[in-house]
Amino acid sequence: MFTEISEAIKKKNFNLVNNLLDEFNENHKDTFNFNCFDKENSYKWFWDLMFHYVSQDDKKVLHKSCLSCIRLLSRDKTQLIESIHENHINILLESANLLNDSLCIFITSENKDVIIESLKCLCNIIYQCENAQIICCSNKTVDCLILRLRTYYQCEVPHDIKYFDIKLLFLLTAFNNELRMKISKELHGITYLMEVLDNILRNIIDDSSTNKSCFNEENVSLSCEILKVLFNLTVNPICNPSNDDDYSTWVRLISILRDLLVTSTYATIHQDNIISNVVNLLTNVPPQCLDQLLIKSHWTNVLALNVLIDFLDNRLSTLQVLYENVSPTLIVLLKGSKAISKFRCSVRQHILPPLKDVMNRPEQGNTLRNKMCRLLTTPNVNLRDLVAELLFVLCKENVGRMIKYTGFGNAAGLFANLGLLNKTPNPDYSSDSEDSDTDEYLKYKDQINPVLGCFEPPKPNPFECMSEEQQEHEVMQLVCKMDKLTREGVIQPCKIGDDGRPKPIEHVLQLQEELLSHFNNTKNRDNSDDVNDY
Repeated sequence: MFTEISEAIKKKNFNLVNNLLDEFNENHKDTFNFNCFDKENSYKWFWDLMFHYVSQDDKKVLHKSCLSCIRLLSRDKTQLIESIHENHINILLESANLLNDSLCIFITSENKDVIIESLKCLCNIIYQCENAQIICCSNKTVDCLILRLRTYYQCEVPHDIKYFDIKLLFLLTAFNNELRMKISKELHGITYLMEVLDNILRNIIDDSSTNKSCFNEENVSLSCEILKVLFNLTVNPICNPSNDDDYSTWVRLISILRDLLVTSTYATIHQDNIISNVVNLLTNVPPQCLDQLLIKSHWTNVLALNVLIDFLDNRLSTLQVLYENVSPTLIVLLKGSKAISKFRCSVRQHILPPLKDVMNRPEQGNTLRNKMCRLLTTPNVNLRDLVAELLFVLCKENVGRMIKYTGFGNAAGLFANLGLLNKTPNPDYSSDSEDSDTDEYLKYKDQINPVLGCFEPPKPNPFECMSEEQQEHEVMQLVCKMDKLTREGVIQPCKIGDDGRPKPIEHVLQLQEELLSHFNNTKNRDNSDDVNDY
């Protein structure tokens, strides 16, 4: 094919050249490796040829096809790094109207397709090549991108240009921290990105009033890319919530995210995608600002927090729960529950409502509490600890309440790791008024096994038909077996230390000493109470 292209160029038959380039693009649309072009350095020859024609104004008939070829060739990272030069980047930026801020908003029906293809090429090259990232971070690329996105709705910029503009901005902000600061502080990029999201929301609301598709694919895809850029810009705190101006920025951002969560319930496609990106961004939000999620949107009664919890419930319903799929939502719920009492109460109503099911173990069933209790014994340590911490905060860091809702067996790992076995209720939380016991719980309270966390019917006493000598014999046999298992290293008996953590003991008889000590302390407290009564 390269021979045919060369012959057509020699004859200056550019219509034939264009057809041959279109044929090349069709044949290689699924190609990601161009090692077959290594012979006679044909990759480099073809690469330079495409840029040669893109840079010539009198060859505009070839521009789109040449750019499509460049886009395909740029998929091969090895070949790309050896062939790319700063001049090539500038040619693409000029074709995308991003080299000169006076031309960045000049978009016509004639140059629209060329701009889109140029942006696709730039996205590929910046993703693959570090040198290209440095070039685009040091020139006016970002200035032009921000200037153009400010005019998206006044100039009716086509969706594809908006989409690849934002995608390019995402790639640049992902690789360069200094650029994030420039966009946020100097170019006010967060404000302009929020305005674009606001316009999308207004269009969705207008469409909903006319019974049109509220959240179409274009709206979802563009919103997701903007949310990714905002995540990059806020991943390192750049706004201080104690500053009034910065606080108002956070409040506005969260109000937009709240409305996005609510309107996502109307989406017919990619609903999970939009919610997932909103949740990721919320992990960067200062905890004290999350109370905005508790405000109902002005056109619906749906709470954004309900959408978040339903999203978590759906993710926990999958056969294999992955840490990366549920951790952002858990982190947002944990941050809000720690910082805001009302937020914690709302989350608790969904995850740990008043306990009525006392007949089944906490990990058995399909409620959100059941699904989260199952994760308390998952092999994934990070996921287990995150779930345990959230449940513990929802229980106001009260060990007894945690045992009530999860069972000691499920929560023992958390208590041991954090030294909570001797912990008293946290005084920083409000009163226990919201923790009223249900009739079902009170009815079976004395028969609930705290280790299992559920009702356990009475069992016959194994010592009932034994004499005192037989009972003593069985107890000593048990002690001997425990001592043997300890000496062989199969088990390690422990007692609870002053720090609330398990401490290994040397001999099982130390457990008896611990029991006597505990009994005497309890007796002394009882006697003290009796004296105080008088």
